[in-house]
Amino acid sequence: MDKDPHSVIINVSKQRRFSVEEKKEKIRNFSAVTPKRTHNRVVSKPSEATLKVYAIPENKPLPVFQLKNDSTFLSYKFYSKIQDYHRHRKQLAIPIQNKHKILSTDYRQRLHVDFSTEKIKTILDIDEDFYKCINGRIFKHEQGAQYKSLKINFNEKLHIKQQVGHIRDCALNIELNQKKELEIYNNALRQVTDQAKYFDQFISEDYRKSMILLEQGDKLIAEVDKIKTELQNLAGETFFITSKLIGLDYRYGLLQKYGRFLYYLSPPSWRAGNRDFARSVEIEAKGFDLGVSSEEDTFTVIYEKLRKECLKFVKPALYFTEPKHLMDVFERIEQQQLNHFTHVSHFSPYTKMLNESIKRLEDNVAEESVLVSETITYFKELVEFSEQRCLFLEQKFFKILHGLFYESVGTKDVLKLFFHLEFCYEKVYAEKPINKDMIAVAESLEAFYLDYSKRLDALRSEAVDRAVNICLETERSQARNAIKAAKELRLFNQLERNLLRAHGLPPKITPPVLPITQIKQAKKSSKPGPNFKE
Repeated sequence: MDKDPHSVIINVSKQRRFSVEEKKEKIRNFSAVTPKRTHNRVVSKPSEATLKVYAIPENKPLPVFQLKNDSTFLSYKFYSKIQDYHRHRKQLAIPIQNKHKILSTDYRQRLHVDFSTEKIKTILDIDEDFYKCINGRIFKHEQGAQYKSLKINFNEKLHIKQQVGHIRDCALNIELNQKKELEIYNNALRQVTDQAKYFDQFISEDYRKSMILLEQGDKLIAEVDKIKTELQNLAGETFFITSKLIGLDYRYGLLQKYGRFLYYLSPPSWRAGNRDFARSVEIEAKGFDLGVSSEEDTFTVIYEKLRKECLKFVKPALYFTEPKHLMDVFERIEQQQLNHFTHVSHFSPYTKMLNESIKRLEDNVAEESVLVSETITYFKELVEFSEQRCLFLEQKFFKILHGLFYESVGTKDVLKLFFHLEFCYEKVYAEKPINKDMIAVAESLEAFYLDYSKRLDALRSEAVDRAVNICLETERSQARNAIKAAKELRLFNQLERNLLRAHGLPPKITPPVLPITQIKQAKKSSKPGPNFKE
C-alpha cells in the first residue's frame, strides 16, 4: 500500500497503559479535530448541578424487615420507620413537574454511554466528495459500489488493528491494573469497616439513650398515675361533700316550711308573744314563699346560705311540744276536708247542670251571634244595592227629564198641537163659543198632522236605528255578564256553605235581593221578541 498512489496512511498511537481518563481525553481531542459523519443519537449525561437540584437523597437506610435481633435494634427500628415516613412525605410534597424532571434525569443518567474508542474516521469518512472526482472527472453513481466495498474493507482493517493494539496494551498493563484494583479494594474495605464501626457505635449509643428515655418515661408515667389517683380521690370526696350539703339544704328547707306551717297553725295569742322569734327568722315577711328565689341554686349559693345559717343560729319557739297535739291538728284538718267533700258531693249535680246550662248558653249565643251577623251583612248588602239602584234611577230620571221629556212636551210644535186639540175639543163640544168655521179647524188639524208625520219619518233614520242596535247589544252583553256573575256567586255561596258545615257552623243563608217572580219577569222582558229586527 505504500507504493499505491491512492493509498491512505493512518497513524494510530498505541497506548501502553490502560487509563480511562487518558482514553476519554484522546477521544475528546479526536472528535474536536474530525467532525462526525453521521449524527448518532447519544443520550447526554446530566450535569452534577442538575443532579443536586432534582435528585432525591440517596441515603437509604436498611429496611426494617431485613434486620435481625429486633429486641437489640429496637430503637433503630423506630428511627428507620420515622426516616421512611419523612422520605415518603417528602416524595408526596414534590410537584408533578419536578417528578418528571427527576425521572428524566434518572433515565438520562442510566442511559448515558461513553463514546466508543473503536470508532476511527478515515479520509473516506471526512471528505464526502472523495469518490466523486477521479483525475478531475466526475464518475457515475453506478461505479460507487466498488469504492464503497473498498471503504468497508479499510474500516474493518483499521478496527482489527485497533482491537489488537488494545488487547496488547491490556496485556502489558495487567500488573499495574491489578495494583490499582487492589488499592481501590483496600480503600473501599477500610471505608466499609470504618462505616460499620461507626454504625455499631451509633446503634449502641442510640440504644443506650433510648433505654434512658424509656426509664424516664416509666417514672413520669408512674408519677402521673399517682397524681391522677390522688385527683380522683379528691374529686370523689368533693362530690360526696357536695351531695351531702345539697341534701342538708333540701332537708333544712323542708323543716323550715314545716315549721312555718306549724307556726301559722298556732293560736294568735301565742304568736303575739313570740313576735321577736318570727321577726328573727322572717316568718311573717316571707310567709310560705321560702323556697322561691330569683337566684340559681348553685353550690356556691347553697354553701353561703348554710354558712350564714350556721353563724347566726336561732333557737326555734315551739307551740306543739307533743305528738298528740299534731295528731289533733291533723284530725281537725281531716274533718274539715271531709265536710268540704260532703258539700261538694251534695252540690255536684247542681254544678253539673249549671256547667251544661252555661255550655248551652254559650252555644246559643254563638249561633245567635252568627245569625245576627248574617242578618246585618244581608241588610248592608241590600242597602248598598238600593243605594246603587237609587242613584241609577235618579240619573235615568234626570236624563229623561232634561232630554226626551223636554223635547216632547216643551217644544213649540207640541204647544201648538195642544192648542189645536183644545180648539177642536171646544169646537166639537161647544163648551166655549168661538167664531171659527169647522173646515178651517180641520184644515189646520190636517196640516199640522202632515207636518208632524213628516218630522217623525225624518227621525226614523239609519243613525237612530244604529244607535238603537248598539244600545240593545250593550244591554245584551250586560245581561250575559250578569248571568256569568250570578253563576260565579252561586258557586262561591255553595263553597262558603260547605266550609261552614265542615267547621260545624250553621250555613250562611243569603236571600235574593229581588223576589223570584220579579227575577223571572226581568229575564223574560230582557229576551227580544221573534219579530225584532236588529
